Formats: sequence, structure tokens, C-alpha cells
Amino acid sequence: MKIKKKLLIGVTGGIGSGKTEVCKLLSKRGFKVLHSDKIAKNLYLTDKKLVIEIIKVFGKDIVNYKGKINLPKLREKIFSSRKNYSAINKIVHPVVINDIKKFVKNNNYDIVIVESALVFESGLSKLMDYVITVFSNKKERVDRLKLRDEASTKSIKELMKFQVDEKKKMELSDFVIINNKSLKDLKIQIDFLSKILKAL
Repeated sequence: MKIKKKLLIGVTGGIGSGKTEVCKLLSKRGFKVLHSDKIAKNLYLTDKKLVIEIIKVFGKDIVNYKGKINLPKLREKIFSSRKNYSAINKIVHPVVINDIKKFVKNNNYDIVIVESALVFESGLSKLMDYVITVFSNKKERVDRLKLRDEASTKSIKELMKFQVDEKKKMELSDFVIINNKSLKDLKIQIDFLSKILKAL
């Protein structure tokens, strides 16, 4: 599945680990970054075939009066059960991966970084040459999410249950960024990582 003459690097990590911040820092250092969740949100609004498939599984009540998917409603249904979570992933992941392939093939970037919480779960890792996991302990992640999303500890821990164990992700990855300290410490790690990626 890998694309010749292109270097694709996946960035993953649990919710609240800081993978978006890592990607922001890599972008500032000149790397092209794609965000799989943004791609998916765009496809929900523009890909009619995808919308039809989602409605078949989740019902017409996830669509607003304009015929567009109501993302908060869909999100609520997705996280209401493991069955729904698995169902949406089977529908959406292949379409997102295909969109990423198209972008990479049709653009001149030598290195493309793809941020995805589900690099391994989605099969996206098969397309990647290397995978970076951003690790942060559970307390740090919960504190960040409470601040960022004003969510309760209970709701955050419920979301975490749906994701692959962090230790397993680290074992499957080529690089690990530890994000338990300050932004300054994170920047030092990203500076070092940037040099390695450019050398690759």
C-alpha cells in the first residue's frame, strides 16, 4: 500500500495525549500535515455515497433539514456502543484512506504527516512508512481534556475505553514522544525528531 518516492508518517496517540500539538509543531518546521478527523468531517458533508451508507446504518434522524449530517448527533450515536463505534469505522476509514492516497499522489510533498487517533485500528498504518505515538499519562490527558472541552472526568474516561491501549500503540510504533512535561520539553523532542525525519 505504500506510495513510492513519498515518505508517509503517521502521528497517533490517545485522546488528550497532545498529538495535535505535536503536528502543529511539525507543521511550523516545514512538514505538510493532514488531519484525518478534518478529512472525515469534510467527507461527511461532501461525499454523497458516504452519507447514504451512514444513514443506512444510523438512521435518518442524524440528518438535518438540509440533508447534511448532524455531527453532534452522529457522535452521540457512535459513542453509545462498541457496535456503533465499530460500524462507523468500517464505513468511514476506507474512504478517508482513499482521500489521503489521492492527496499524496497528486501533490509534490516528499514527506506527508498524517494525524490520526486510529492509525492502527483503521488500517492506516499499512500506508505509513513510519508511525509516531504521542504518549501522555492518563492524569495529564484527563486534565487537558477537562480544560479544553469542559468535559467531565467520567465522560472522558468513557471515550478512552474505545481506544487501543497506549502501551500496545507504543510497541507497534517506530518513534515515541513522551508528553508529560512542559511545552518547552515537547519542542526539544520535536526539534530532534524533525532532524531524524528529514534524514529519512
